Amino acid sequence: MHVVFDAFAVRAGSSAVILEGLLRGWRECAPEDRLTLVASGEPAFAVADGVELRIVEPPFRGSAGNLWNRTAGIRRLTRTLKADALVSGVTASAFFGAHCPRGVILTDLRHEVRPDQFSKKRRLVRGISYGWSFRTADGIFCISERTRDDLVRTHPRAAETAIAARLGADHVDRWPAPPADRPKYALAFGHFANKNVDAVLDAWAAFLGRPEAEGWVLRLIGMGRMDREAAQQRVDRLGLGDRVELMPWLDDDTFVQVFAGAGLVIFPSEFEGYGLPPVEAMRLGIPVVISTDAALLEMADGHAEVATDLAPRPLAASIAAAIARTPEQLAAARTHTDSLSWRAMAQTVRAALS
Repeated sequence: MHVVFDAFAVRAGSSAVILEGLLRGWRECAPEDRLTLVASGEPAFAVADGVELRIVEPPFRGSAGNLWNRTAGIRRLTRTLKADALVSGVTASAFFGAHCPRGVILTDLRHEVRPDQFSKKRRLVRGISYGWSFRTADGIFCISERTRDDLVRTHPRAAETAIAARLGADHVDRWPAPPADRPKYALAFGHFANKNVDAVLDAWAAFLGRPEAEGWVLRLIGMGRMDREAAQQRVDRLGLGDRVELMPWLDDDTFVQVFAGAGLVIFPSEFEGYGLPPVEAMRLGIPVVISTDAALLEMADGHAEVATDLAPRPLAASIAAAIARTPEQLAAARTHTDSLSWRAMAQTVRAALS
């Protein structure tokens, strides 16, 4: 089976992580398959051994060239390469279809579920491009049951082609081992409005008044300059001083080092399509605090501390409860992640497109 993977619109971030893991998992589950990755430049992720990389220069520069690759270009390539299947790393690609069964990856429908977090123009563009893919793709691979449920609820005609293909967590097995005695810092994320940064900071201030908080520091990562400035004002107002570190976007190596060394992950997001950081944390034996978001509850499956109330004191209590989790509880959480592998995702996608 010859499978072409379309990375024309894949940039650094979640789509790159997904395509990297999927390719690696595919090589494990079907080493006899021929895999070709097509991109307009060097991919924003490491390409697994045995995957052919084809850099395709579009006939036009800029956005016009990008659109060409994602329409006529990828259609021609599937014919030229005699592909048996096409997998697009993002939902909005391969708009002209392909000369073989075609699947797209859907991470979430946040623009529909949380429209206030998007501009009117961006909602319109997503609505048109996603809607076209939903109508024409042979397989819509939703990264969680939650995402599939959102899709089927708002696009019922997609029910026949919507397939839950959950992401893997086993890529962290290749991360460097953290120190035997983990530092006492908690990790939280600040790169999107749905991560609830203000709630985390307010809860951290409440947590620092508890005896369990001695020596603990909070690191907020992935924050742009304006976000850091706003967060710093809140830190100063709350009197958190040196108990909070506001960190920018990190390169991959630094991110891995900071993440793997954490003693706690705080992730009270109000919306997720999957929620990869909590799953990565569970795989690494790090206690996790999550919100009641449907995707997070699905992925954690009872192995994370659930904050049912994001007010400062209740969330602080959840942070304390997570820190108090036993080695047996953390081991059970890691065992749970055994079912979340990139190989399993690849098997699901392959079976649907064969």
